[in-house]
Amino acid sequence: MRRLVPAAALAACLVPGVMTGTARAGMWLSSPDLAADGTLTAPQAWDRDGCGGKNLSPALRWGGEAPTAKSFALIVMDADVKKGFRHWMVFNIPAGVHTLAAGAGAADGKGLPKGAVQALNDFGPKGYGGPCPPVGQTHRYVFTIYALNKDTLDLSPDQPAGALESLVLSHALDKGRFIAKSPRFDAPPEKAKPPEEKPPAKPDTTKPAPGAEPPPKPEPGPKPEQVPKPEQVQEPPK
Repeated sequence: MRRLVPAAALAACLVPGVMTGTARAGMWLSSPDLAADGTLTAPQAWDRDGCGGKNLSPALRWGGEAPTAKSFALIVMDADVKKGFRHWMVFNIPAGVHTLAAGAGAADGKGLPKGAVQALNDFGPKGYGGPCPPVGQTHRYVFTIYALNKDTLDLSPDQPAGALESLVLSHALDKGRFIAKSPRFDAPPEKAKPPEEKPPAKPDTTKPAPGAEPPPKPEPGPKPEQVPKPEQVQEPPK
């Protein structure tokens, strides 16, 4: 007697992307804010250094992560800069969250899910830093969402971006990504903002400033009095 295969099970085997048994379709990441050709738009571009965007992070959504994932981390990188350039880094995104709204990358972090933390980007400030390639160039921007095996990463958001990236990779179970392109969106000269100010470096107080006279050497003080050694006392003969 032949065993009949249920129609639903047969359909699941034939339709791409439908999971059967323990197989998974894989993790994915997408954005509804990309242009039809997959490029980022002017509002998502950086708003300084001669670029005229609004620095508005795109909306994101993801899924298909490993079932053991405990949190997510997001890294956005310019792939056309030597050694990479980090435009946005978010970690400690709760495991139940699968979307970020447009503008969630604002520096104040109010648009992020509860518990999520933004790190410093390579422009200098925290939060999202939009595309701003050199004049006449179009760069590729890699958006990657990582599923992690840890609820929270024990790292200060003020740490260098490279340290956070290494920690994310060491706890990654799965990842989904897409690549978007962006040309440079120039700002009109009258509306161009100055570059983002970075905190000044702390002065080195151990070295004199250039051109400054060396501090005077302290005058020698009085020498301490020599304490005479006590003379050896001989005991009288018994």
